[in-house]
Amino acid sequence: MTWVTGLEAQLAITEVHSNQSTNGTPAIHADWFEVTHYGSAPVDLRGWRLNDSNGGTTNGAVTLAPLTLSPGESVVFVQDLDATAFRSWWGPSLPASVQIVTYSASGIGLSSTGDGLRLWDAAAGPDSAPQISVDFGAAGTNSATFVTDPRSGLLTARATAGNPGAFAAADGGDIGSPGVAGPAITLSIAVPPADRTVNPGDSTTFTVEAAGLPRPRYQWLFNGTALTGQNGPSLSLTNVQAASSGLYSVALDNGLQTLTSPPARLSIAAAPTAPRWVQTPGDTSVLEGGSLTLAATASGVPEPTYQWSLDGRPIAGATGTTLSLTALAPAQAGAYSVIASNASGSVTHTVTLSVLGRPQIRITEVSSARTTLDPGFIDRMGFAPEDWWEITSFSPAPISLTGWRFDDNSASLASAITLTDTNLVILPGESIVFVERLTADQFRTWWGASNLPPGLKIVSYTGSGIGLSSGGDGLRLWNATATANADTIDGVDFPAGDPGISFNFDPDTREFGKPSALDVHGTVQAVATLEGVKEWGSPGRIRAGDTERPPTSPRLAAVLAEGALRISLQAEASRTYRLQRRNAADGSWSTVGASQTRRQTVPSPSR
Repeated sequence: MTWVTGLEAQLAITEVHSNQSTNGTPAIHADWFEVTHYGSAPVDLRGWRLNDSNGGTTNGAVTLAPLTLSPGESVVFVQDLDATAFRSWWGPSLPASVQIVTYSASGIGLSSTGDGLRLWDAAAGPDSAPQISVDFGAAGTNSATFVTDPRSGLLTARATAGNPGAFAAADGGDIGSPGVAGPAITLSIAVPPADRTVNPGDSTTFTVEAAGLPRPRYQWLFNGTALTGQNGPSLSLTNVQAASSGLYSVALDNGLQTLTSPPARLSIAAAPTAPRWVQTPGDTSVLEGGSLTLAATASGVPEPTYQWSLDGRPIAGATGTTLSLTALAPAQAGAYSVIASNASGSVTHTVTLSVLGRPQIRITEVSSARTTLDPGFIDRMGFAPEDWWEITSFSPAPISLTGWRFDDNSASLASAITLTDTNLVILPGESIVFVERLTADQFRTWWGASNLPPGLKIVSYTGSGIGLSSGGDGLRLWNATATANADTIDGVDFPAGDPGISFNFDPDTREFGKPSALDVHGTVQAVATLEGVKEWGSPGRIRAGDTERPPTSPRLAAVLAEGALRISLQAEASRTYRLQRRNAADGSWSTVGASQTRRQTVPSPSR
């Protein structure tokens, strides 16, 4: 077999700081990461290339100048910050001998929402696999670095004051251990590949979970022979046939040790079998106008065929493993069934699809001017003013915001930030504030608890792809099921603003975009800003008071008299209501009457 061996296999990325700290003095802070050499002979990184998870060896990659690592040495790479500034940040606890290498590239940015790092040696071609590859999760507002988990060797642990070698930065108190890495971790297999039996033509995947530092390289074997190009922690096989049966194992090498897993046997089921479900969809709800794909897969010999139905009626042409529905309307709600069948039998699975009216959630305030006319604000408060914005619910029922996404005027779901809090619910009439980087307590200190509604929900967010420009920008809001950039719940655009003054929402005209004015629609002066310096907004409310009440649901009454169905409507004045009837034959809706009065009776034609 062919190994990626040598000194480069003994290197590991052992620490990452992916959230450019705003603690202390941000001007001397930056993204950085650490590479450690676990070998026994010096290694020269001249000509090596580095990139984040989005680039390769040529797309924005940084090429290293001559750089030699001694056995056991750790070197720190820091973006756009010189060694003197880095030492000022981390202070006297930083080892005096540690090498600090500055790199600069527009294509590399270690995203605080999760990213990765890739390093290639000088001989790597454009399509070569990286010699070192790590991925890390969202940093959030945590000021600690990612370090290697001492049990697995993965870059998933967070530095704490109790970690060996960890210390607090002199400027801002961030926690890390730049220049100091933990020991090598013995190579081991935590979960070996498992035996599998599949039908002819099916797909299957073998996986292995390995621990070790440096992280191992993988080579999958079939009956002891290396499989070309199969060098990851999993091996996927498609259209499995009799020739694929046999023993599969994986060999590991991290430059210090080698290890081969016990073999797993792949067996092929030869006898005909009735279908059985491998994947089925669940009941779901989608907003009107949205899109949805239902997916169901069955295994059987021979390969099953499929037929989708709605409320017991077969859907023409819907004979694949997926059913895609677009521009959903209420008439498309109902029970969707899929039958998988072959000569040996069939199985049926049914789910319920609900098509919901679009939530009445509006973006009701935006403060995009980060600069403040208060020169002493940062020194007094210990943090800087940041972008913030607000949404308000005009819907009559609570709405979960889990999985909802937002972006600036690039309006891209691919780069949007996702709300992951499973407990985040907006109530009828409630406003919620979203603030970049600051904690909820910092925001309350800034604006003053007495200026904010009791129980105001304040959500902090970070992300390299979103920043509300004081020169003019926009916001877009999507729910959790949106699949198209244009399928927003709400969106606003705003021009260049005055420092400290938000753009507000008029609750009477329902228009957004005018600058906030003191004492209008609940606008107040931020408590932490010096008197006489404008810092105006109404976070948490759209008018004086706590909440904006949604419209009261109308009341309907129906009476059948003299061959006619008479329907009476009682609802709020000054609102327009329409009465519609549904055609039982095709499910279509037509308008019968409309009213703006307090009470209206609309006769229905006799049947």
